[in-house]
Amino acid sequence: MNLLKTIILSATLVAAFTPRTTRAGAAPLEWISLSNIRPGQMTIGVAEARIRAAGLEAMTEQERREYLEEHPISIALGPKGRVHLVDGHHLSYALIELESRGVMPAKAPAKTLGDLSESSESDFWKTMQKRDWVYLFDEKDAPITSGDLPQRLKGLRDDRQRSLAWLLREEGCYQHIERPFQEFVWAKFLRKLVPVPNNQAESFRSALLAAKKLAHDPKSSQIPGYKKTHNQQGHGEISAKNERRISTL
Repeated sequence: MNLLKTIILSATLVAAFTPRTTRAGAAPLEWISLSNIRPGQMTIGVAEARIRAAGLEAMTEQERREYLEEHPISIALGPKGRVHLVDGHHLSYALIELESRGVMPAKAPAKTLGDLSESSESDFWKTMQKRDWVYLFDEKDAPITSGDLPQRLKGLRDDRQRSLAWLLREEGCYQHIERPFQEFVWAKFLRKLVPVPNNQAESFRSALLAAKKLAHDPKSSQIPGYKKTHNQQGHGEISAKNERRISTL
């Protein structure tokens, strides 16, 4: 960051996490607490969430605020005043982690996709599934029910292949498309082929190199975002960006 930008940011620094934020040309975003939000899936990639937390922690307070405003989470309002998380589970988990370290409060700007608060419980979950706003599978790809979902973000289970699928996408090995739960589909493909024994850096380095060799195999051609080739470094290398991320684990 150059000196002029540093001076400007210092001069315009404002208190973070105000109740509302208005952006030019956009509807106001509500900053909501993540303490009681209901997850819309059973699992996340904990390694991915930790990497995101490390990135946020390295930012200044103003930089974090700007980043979060540019990446709002998505929610749905459900019966009994409950707020359900639709998209942004990894970011939200990262913010919960940072709050536990005393870095910042676990709050995020949110856009409301739908107000289903007048629905019955049964109709609410039917609508959530119809709209692809909930993912009802566990870390072994076994189906679950809405009643199996954790009540809080800290109850999310770890799916290491989900973290691997994200890193693989960041390598440019498949295309990010507007397809619900795309990375879970890739995680399912990788699960039986690439073991990830733990969330240590070396495990992910080895797993990512193995996954890169499989990403362009014809066997994965039906997975959303499949690419025959990628335009980054070869299969035997990891991008500098991902190497920096993995080194934080």
